[in-house]
Amino acid sequence: MRARSTLCFFPFCLLSAAALAQEGEVSPDPNAIAPDIGSAVIQGFVDPVLGALSETSATLASSMEELCRAPSADALQSARDAFAETVPAWGYVSVLRFGPLVRENRFERVFFWPDPRGVTLRQVQGLLASDAPLSADVAGQSVALQGLPALEYVLYGTGAEAIAEAGDGERRCAYGVSIAANVEAIVDTLVEGWSEGTSFHKAFTDPAPDLDPYRSGEEVAAEIVKAAGTALQFVRNAELLPALGDAPEKAQGRRAPFWRSGQSFAFAAAQLDGVDQLVHAAGFVDGTSDLVNGYGRAMVFDVSHARDALASVEAEPEQAFAAPEDRSRISYATVAMEGAKHTLNGELSGALGLVMGFNALDGD
Repeated sequence: MRARSTLCFFPFCLLSAAALAQEGEVSPDPNAIAPDIGSAVIQGFVDPVLGALSETSATLASSMEELCRAPSADALQSARDAFAETVPAWGYVSVLRFGPLVRENRFERVFFWPDPRGVTLRQVQGLLASDAPLSADVAGQSVALQGLPALEYVLYGTGAEAIAEAGDGERRCAYGVSIAANVEAIVDTLVEGWSEGTSFHKAFTDPAPDLDPYRSGEEVAAEIVKAAGTALQFVRNAELLPALGDAPEKAQGRRAPFWRSGQSFAFAAAQLDGVDQLVHAAGFVDGTSDLVNGYGRAMVFDVSHARDALASVEAEPEQAFAAPEDRSRISYATVAMEGAKHTLNGELSGALGLVMGFNALDGD
């Protein structure tokens, strides 16, 4: 294994996690995976982040209803504030891209991304311009019309101020109410899917040869590693790099998720913090295995520095990808994420005795 040199991007400097690894193959630690890994992850990560999203999505739904009931500039701002709290809360939950979240297209129904062809914008604008009656339930419509990107356009896109005026934005507001209610309902199904007494909860916390989808603690650990790797890959490749472009003059900030609301970097930072918290909860950083802990700490070193770099971006997303200092911060974060994923899929997985296969993005 090659050691990696220090990587520097103004105003940050990165010692890649892979540089901390010793040369040669990593021998697994037979005691690396805690017997209660599933329960620890649920208690330490899943329940808290689902609880937070449940609260923010409920507030968002009620704020949208109030905005439509009594339109005003203050009511619009309250709905926008609730949206700004829901986006990072979703960022944490989006890390759990397995089990309940991937059933019935729930991930895509909340967050239809990537969307390089602008399907959401085209369909939302078409729906708002149409005279056809609105459905009170968007759950049966295109996934691009159901989730947070669509609601962002309702609240921040061209003509959004009309919903603060009585009568002017009635159709737009009613559509926003249906989206917010749909997101809240999906979150409720996630909470239910992870709750004690379900077959998924049983297999995740107490895997056995006759259970599905997890037959051993190793399979649970592999799912956690896969989820963390998928999140790192998604943030880097689907959210940041398309907007960053190959050069400043090719940057396209509007290709980042949630650029209209200014939430692009808060969202990405929440996702990375979610990865950090997930691997901590799994015992990969301060568990019983010194070998695993060493690689886990090296990995979260990169993850935390990527998170902090994105959180320190100063310009609005539309301009940040081309602004010199902010572009350096974003570029640094993408390199740090690549280093973290290398350590996760290589040394850390090896120390856990895992052979990793496909993740949720393979084949997309």
